[in-house]
Amino acid sequence: MASLAEHPLAIRSTHQNTFILSTKEAAMSEGESKFGFKDMEKALETLKLLEDHDMQYRKLTVRGLLGRAKRVLTLTKAEEKLKNINEAIGVFEKWLEDNGGGASSKNAKTDNEDKVETVPGLGFKDKAAAEATLSILAERDPDYQRLAIRGLIGSSKRVLSGTKNEDKINSIKEGVQVLEDFLEKFEAENRIKENRAYLAYAVVSKLPEPKEDLSVEFLAAYGGSKAKGNYKHLRTMYPKEDDTTSWDIVRNRQIAKLLEQIKSEEAKLFDSESGEPTDLHLQLIHWAYTPQPDKVKAYVEKLAKKTPQKRKPESSNNSNSNSSSANDSSSEDSDDSVPKKKKRE
Repeated sequence: MASLAEHPLAIRSTHQNTFILSTKEAAMSEGESKFGFKDMEKALETLKLLEDHDMQYRKLTVRGLLGRAKRVLTLTKAEEKLKNINEAIGVFEKWLEDNGGGASSKNAKTDNEDKVETVPGLGFKDKAAAEATLSILAERDPDYQRLAIRGLIGSSKRVLSGTKNEDKINSIKEGVQVLEDFLEKFEAENRIKENRAYLAYAVVSKLPEPKEDLSVEFLAAYGGSKAKGNYKHLRTMYPKEDDTTSWDIVRNRQIAKLLEQIKSEEAKLFDSESGEPTDLHLQLIHWAYTPQPDKVKAYVEKLAKKTPQKRKPESSNNSNSNSSSANDSSSEDSDDSVPKKKKRE
């Protein structure tokens, strides 16, 4: 009796598997030669090559390269290589940020539905343009400052490679030097630690509404028809009474004031008995920030579990009244619950 390995079907399967493996290896080899992250130039070249593919493929490829680059960083000790890979990572992160494919928007709407506008006025054509860029970026989120500057530096190298006019080349180099000096100082001072990550609108909206008009307007913008909970839109959205200072800057200023007040008063963030955020902490949360996001989320989840149990008797006594339950899930507590109670009657 022939062994299993000698069976015609087994042989065919083996040949097929070998062919598939060879094809995959060839594709990977081809991909390695085309796409990469060894330095900024390779990253820019990769993005250029990816322009021939659809957006979904581009995003998946860039995310994959980012993941690999970050793994390689953990195994690399040479300072020059670390610097080069970090610059490539910056290029990819900026591209994802601009194209709605960052970590915070992987499950968001498609680019056509949720295209984030670029902050106007950023450039590097000369020293004056670079200084104006830094002025525009001042007081914005530090993570965006770093992404924007890295992206501009990357773009400048692509522009320089296609420019022959010596005056233009020198002007661009002067502008880029201003940006590089800023980035070097940014990293040396570890300014990223000052970044105030946004608390999801879905979490903020579950808590009591703000009393201050500016906070009310901010949350209306954050969760409104344009931003829809995507904080990146706030960079190009403005309060009604001030069309010169965008919401992201207004937010950072308000957070800075509240954090200083909390520090000077040595105020607690949570009530020791109930676990709910204190009034001062709530003011901070109304600007979509908390130093303890996990604890706030846990409290909101706990609140969500308790709320339906407390409010069921109220809805049975007065099925038409829902003014006291603005934060409840209306789809669960209105249309479905009323018919059931009518049946019981």
